Amino acid sequence: MKTKSLLLITALACLGGMAGGSEVIELKMDSERRILKTTDDECVIQVEVAGRKKPDEKRKVPMNLAIVLDRSGSMSGAKIERARQAAALALGLVGPDDTFALVVYDNEVETIIPAGKVKDVSELEKRIQAINSGGSTALHAGVTEGAIQLRKFFDKEKINRVILLSDGIANVGPSSPTNLANLGRDLAGAGISVSTIGLGDDYNEDLMTALAEASHANYYYVKDAEKLPDIFAEELGTVKSVVARNLRLIITLPEGIVGKAVLGEKEFEFKSGSVTIPVGEVSAGQRRRFLVKVAVPAGETKEIPLAKVAMEYADAEGAIQKSSAAYSAQRTADVALSENSIQAEVAGNVAVVSNRLAKEEAVALADKGKVAEAADRLRRQAEANAALPAAAQNDIIRTEQKVLTQRASEMEATGGLSKSSRKLIQYENYQDKKQKR
Repeated sequence: MKTKSLLLITALACLGGMAGGSEVIELKMDSERRILKTTDDECVIQVEVAGRKKPDEKRKVPMNLAIVLDRSGSMSGAKIERARQAAALALGLVGPDDTFALVVYDNEVETIIPAGKVKDVSELEKRIQAINSGGSTALHAGVTEGAIQLRKFFDKEKINRVILLSDGIANVGPSSPTNLANLGRDLAGAGISVSTIGLGDDYNEDLMTALAEASHANYYYVKDAEKLPDIFAEELGTVKSVVARNLRLIITLPEGIVGKAVLGEKEFEFKSGSVTIPVGEVSAGQRRRFLVKVAVPAGETKEIPLAKVAMEYADAEGAIQKSSAAYSAQRTADVALSENSIQAEVAGNVAVVSNRLAKEEAVALADKGKVAEAADRLRRQAEANAALPAAAQNDIIRTEQKVLTQRASEMEATGGLSKSSRKLIQYENYQDKKQKR
């Protein structure tokens, strides 16, 4: 049997699109191996959604935006100046159909610009330039007030987004990662997401990632205040180019196939042979992929159905779009044929997730003072990367291999992780989870 005859994607897709029939979200499926050996009892399936880029199309999804700025004492000097510049930049990107609010906080919260349409830009810019630093950090209260402002113009057809900036430890009001994750989940349930920007090396990265993750938004680590305007521009560019909202995937497994895990996504569990993944918003050009490990029964050389995926989302005009796809694989007794069917992209993505989980474990060990164990965990993961089949090696994996070794050496030399290294690891992990690197 020729290899070409063993192609295994069965696409049952009528991909949803905007008015006029143009496709908005592309749904694709692939696997780590396209041809399984008869003795294989596991398989990793990749489910990917991608927003199709339409550079000539005007944005149709209005933005309901609240900027929440830390103005505590630690934000003095260049930090508060760059924060003002970033806020002014955000103001300048607001369109006629958008609403905008600006909240600042120290030990107290103040709404500098109440939510509403932007009319007198010069007057609002004066208010931004008058922001000064001083006081403590009531982060939870600041985010809560930002959400209150959004609710004044809340519309499920809009992008309802808080952008939070902080450079310090939350020390007024609820301040643990659990507290902020709970807030994020509550806001996400109400249709509001919170992107977080951590500035410098003294903020709590666990808190900032927990809030962004729970509300299905973005997290940024900015070491240098000069980069703040660029980060705001990047975040707002993502928000302004959203092509699909409330996207969700329902992965269903046929009889005999058992779902073991969505790799690196503990919150998603198979129940009765199915798992639902709420993806949320997808922007033009953005890709989100999920790696599903399944148990398969060993068997003879024949085609084996592995999974079906149903996708649903609201497009920029608010219309509900649906599509579906199915995926099958072949079996072979020819080991070489199976090995040659490894898909480099999928295998590389599996390795990236493994690296992310290893770094998470190492950070947790280092936090407990188990530095030698943490360094060993990173070295073992670097060795695992080196042992990957040639087809799975790529520039990202080779770079990660070096980074893992460097982090291990740093731990051994200094007896732990520096603030900046810990934040960088957390940031890289978040970027990897959202496929932004």
